[in-house]
Amino acid sequence: MEPSVAKAKTKRHFQANAFLLPTLLVVGMGGGMFAGFQVAQMLKPDAYQFVAGLDDYAPNVEAVLAKAAKAEKAGTPFDKALTVDEIIVASFARFDQSENCWSIGVGFTQAAMVRQGIQTRSVKMGERFFEESNASSSLINIHDRMFREGDVTTTYWGERDDYENHTKKTMSNDEYKTMMGRNVAESLVYLVSPATMLSGTPPSGDGESAIKEVDGQYVVEAELNPKTGVLRYQCQMQTISSLKYKPTFDYCHLTVTMDKDLTLRKLKSHEKYFATTSAGVGSSCEGTLVTEFHVGAPDFGFPEVGSKLPAYPESLE
Repeated sequence: MEPSVAKAKTKRHFQANAFLLPTLLVVGMGGGMFAGFQVAQMLKPDAYQFVAGLDDYAPNVEAVLAKAAKAEKAGTPFDKALTVDEIIVASFARFDQSENCWSIGVGFTQAAMVRQGIQTRSVKMGERFFEESNASSSLINIHDRMFREGDVTTTYWGERDDYENHTKKTMSNDEYKTMMGRNVAESLVYLVSPATMLSGTPPSGDGESAIKEVDGQYVVEAELNPKTGVLRYQCQMQTISSLKYKPTFDYCHLTVTMDKDLTLRKLKSHEKYFATTSAGVGSSCEGTLVTEFHVGAPDFGFPEVGSKLPAYPESLE
C-alpha cells in the first residue's frame, strides 16, 4: 500500500522540529524559495487567514495560449497583444510543453541573524520529471529530490546529499498536488492571472507591473496580490515546514525575462512574509531566488536518485 499524504507530512514535521535551536525552515519549489531563519519573537499570527480554492484565481491557460498563437500568426508583437499576466502565463506554459527542458535556481533568504542558501534544479525529458531542492545555513541542511512518472510522484526528503539513503515516499500526482499546491511537472508555483495582479506603486519597492523591451528581450515586472497570488505557494510552504498556519505575505514580486518569441529565460522572485511554527513561534523573512530556464535536454541527462549532478554556481544574477 502506498503511504498516504498524512504520513509524508509527518515525516517532514519531525525533521522541521527536531532542532533544539528555535529555527524554522520554509521550503519553496519551481520558481519559489527556501527560507531558514532564527526566530526573533513569540507571536500570534494575524487573526485573519485568507481562504480560497487553489483554482479560484488560476489563469485560463488554454485561452492565453490561443491568444498568443493568434498574435503570432498575425505578426503582432506579444507585448502589444498580451497583458502582463498573459505573457508570463504563455511563456511558462510553452516552456512546460517542451519535449525536453531544465532549470537551475540559486538564491537566499535572510531573517534575523541567519542567511539561508537556496538551490533548485528541475529536468523534464519526455514524460519523466525531476526536481531537486537544497537549503543550507549554519543551523540546518535540507536535501530533497522528487520524481514524477505516469500517475505517481516519489519523494526522497532528507538532511544530506546522499539522496539514495533518504526515506522513499510514493503517492499519486493528485495527492502530491494537494500536499504541495502544484505538481512536479509545473514550473510556476505562483498564481498569475488578472485576479492576482497589483497595479500602481508596488509594496515590494520593485518596478510597477509592466512589459519592457530590454536588449532585444522582454523583461516583465509583475507585482502579485500577497493574498491571492501565493495561494499554491503557501500550501507548499506549510507542508514542507509543518507550519501552524499558512504564512502571510507582505509582498511578492516577479521579474520574468523571455525572448521575443516567448522562450522563457529567467525568473527572479522577491518576497517577504511571516511564518509561524507548529509551536506558535514566528518571524519575518525576506529573500530572492533567481532561476534560469533552458529548452533541450541537459548535458547530465535525466537524474537518478543518487546521481551526482554539476555543482551549483554561487549566483545567477
